[in-house]
Amino acid sequence: MNDLYLIENSTVLKNLLGITDEKELDLAEAELSRANMMLLYENGFDDFSPGGFCYIHKFLFGDVYDWAGEYRKINIRKREALLAGQSVWYSNDTDIGRDLEKAFKEIGSVKWEALSKDEFASQIARLYPALWQVHPFREGNTRTTVMMMTFFIEKYGYYFDQNLMAESAGYVRDSFVLASLGEHSEYEHLEAILKDAICTEPIDYTENRTTGNDKKEKYKSDNYTPAKHEYIE
Repeated sequence: MNDLYLIENSTVLKNLLGITDEKELDLAEAELSRANMMLLYENGFDDFSPGGFCYIHKFLFGDVYDWAGEYRKINIRKREALLAGQSVWYSNDTDIGRDLEKAFKEIGSVKWEALSKDEFASQIARLYPALWQVHPFREGNTRTTVMMMTFFIEKYGYYFDQNLMAESAGYVRDSFVLASLGEHSEYEHLEAILKDAICTEPIDYTENRTTGNDKKEKYKSDNYTPAKHEYIE
């Protein structure tokens, strides 16, 4: 069985835009998903469940892929430079529903209202990587996870610096990788940026904001080049 999501004899994902060039598709997907993120944020969201996770993915990527919002039907890996070319172990395609239910159950078991801001960030850093590690979709898992995390954080009265997260995308993804290594997981990297991104006051997005620029420098990753997901038996 080959990767059923790819155009035949190509490394380009089948898409609704008719694009056959990988770089062109990456750019179009990024622009459309970014616009849809803004629209979804304006609409609001409060369904913190596997169904809600699928809804976010479909909203973000439904203009690009006909399988948006649907669990992948194959197993995948992504070679991480951070792990010397090895991949995080994502859920088997047959276990996606069960693993997502388990991750959301863990999130729902926490008394979030009783936590201080730093405790809140620490718990997010330990529990949301489990959602990400399921990797239920063929593409777009990190953006979907961060979008749901944004709504969840703001549900509890905090403000979330979305610009900091977006401009530190490489660092954020590497942090999810390091937080998804089982007994060897390192949560402190994701926890650090979350403590800076989760705020008790509205975010001032004015350009050249000194504190904001200082934060962005901490998580800068100019050399980050994301690898592609690969089909595996």
